[in-house]
Amino acid sequence: MSLLGRFLGSGRSKAYAEGVAHLEEGRYAEAVDSLRIAALGKSDTPSGSLASFHFRQALLREGRRLLRTEEKSRSITYFAEATKLWDQYPDLHCLLGAAHGLTGDWETALIEGRSALRLNGDYAEARLLEAVALQALDRTREASESLNNLVESGRRVDHWLINGLADKGPFKATNIPDDLMALLERSLSGQSEKEEVASAVALCRAGKWEDGLERFADLVERRPRYPDYRTRHAAALFQVGQNAKALAEVEAALALNESYRTAVDLKGLILAEEGRLHEAAEFLRQADEKLQDAKPASTHEELFAAYLRGVLALMTGRAASVRDVLGEWPDLVRNFARAELLLAAAEFLTDQPAACGRRLNTLVDEWTAEPVYYYLLACHQLAERNFQDVAGVLSRWPASGTEERDTRPLYLEGLVAVQQGRVPSAPEATEQGDEPVVIDEAAWVFLGARSEFLQGADTKCWWSCQKLVDQGLATEGILRLQTRAAAVATGEISPDWHPAPVVPDSCLPAAVHYAVNCGQATEAAVMVAGHRRVPPECLLGFWFEAKFWLDPVRNWIA
Repeated sequence: MSLLGRFLGSGRSKAYAEGVAHLEEGRYAEAVDSLRIAALGKSDTPSGSLASFHFRQALLREGRRLLRTEEKSRSITYFAEATKLWDQYPDLHCLLGAAHGLTGDWETALIEGRSALRLNGDYAEARLLEAVALQALDRTREASESLNNLVESGRRVDHWLINGLADKGPFKATNIPDDLMALLERSLSGQSEKEEVASAVALCRAGKWEDGLERFADLVERRPRYPDYRTRHAAALFQVGQNAKALAEVEAALALNESYRTAVDLKGLILAEEGRLHEAAEFLRQADEKLQDAKPASTHEELFAAYLRGVLALMTGRAASVRDVLGEWPDLVRNFARAELLLAAAEFLTDQPAACGRRLNTLVDEWTAEPVYYYLLACHQLAERNFQDVAGVLSRWPASGTEERDTRPLYLEGLVAVQQGRVPSAPEATEQGDEPVVIDEAAWVFLGARSEFLQGADTKCWWSCQKLVDQGLATEGILRLQTRAAAVATGEISPDWHPAPVVPDSCLPAAVHYAVNCGQATEAAVMVAGHRRVPPECLLGFWFEAKFWLDPVRNWIA
């Protein structure tokens, strides 16, 4: 199943594909109708998925399109829906306010503009909206104060809006410019430099990376002191794997504004992606100390930041603190399932198996089309030897949704059999495309070895284990079985044989944390990789694979 399928479930992916096609072809109203289904499903709440992102973009683009026409009042419907669903996004309040104002309702425009400013006090367009609304309501003294605040905040963030205003101030009730309304309409309806940024983002989202990167580079060259442009450029570079360039660009953004939270989080993400996990954690810790008194981030940014810090806490030996950064977020199961899974992993690693199991059960109940949650829950239940519960999971296993054969249920059935002392059947192992869990051939070999041991074929079992050891896949479980087989084998085994040295499973968490904190994340990844292949039911192989946590959020910050 594709990444899209894992976010949405197969039932909604068709609507998503249609919606994205409409969006790329400029049929925004049709995109809204399709993407609403993909983003919301049967609920009235967006998840945190790419479908939600594109749904929001479709609402905004159709609203902005209408704002440039004589049908400005129709744009209110689209902006209002977006604002209701994403209430913590200041740009949505600003656009909704502008739509009301430009159709004559300046009281509502003022309310929405100030709502945006409460979320972001340096939001230049929202400050302009406030000034225009106050001017339209004949509150000219307040309007002049708002314009002066706009110029001041514009200097802090180096915003293009102050270019034509700074040399006309300081403003008083008697010298307010006459063209503010036209400036507002140009800045928010998509006829400004801001639309160039949106166009560059859209090109990248559509996979036209070369064109998108060229536009970002042009924007950075034109406005070298805009940290926002540099950060977006860095995010695009990161998406195409140019991590060194991305890191240099985001550091340039932070040199301009060290309190720019998006740049801070992006640098942390790039460092983590590069395997510099301890360095990423330390950088974010120091940055957070400096940001304590800075303006709050949007809810969207705060959730991403909390998740990233939670992942790094898990990887650096501070699993107990994951709950400190994520535990207060509401309804993660529906809105950000991978963050809920991160909490489950933290509970697993802090000896709370029952709590971990409850979270995994909740994820399965909510994401009924997502095999990865079923698999993790079944593995957890196997470790607890709750065989009846495993059978219940297998009976509810979702259909694949693709032509590929999902062999995980067959593998799990085999595990249940050997753990109960029964000889399992030996189904043919098959590949599963880009599924997050692939039952590697080595796992089937180990399952077969356990079956051989149950049947008394001790020498054959020993050789099956040795085959895995020779591939560099020695784990405690394999060596335990091989040693038991050697002790009772009737066939020929060299008297010079000794079990290969391995890190015991009980020591794996500490060994991973030690390696990561010594700057040896690559060595830690090698330790974990074996457990991802065999035995793949070992949850430590999931919890300590940085890629498992980071890959699903690569697009979030772009």
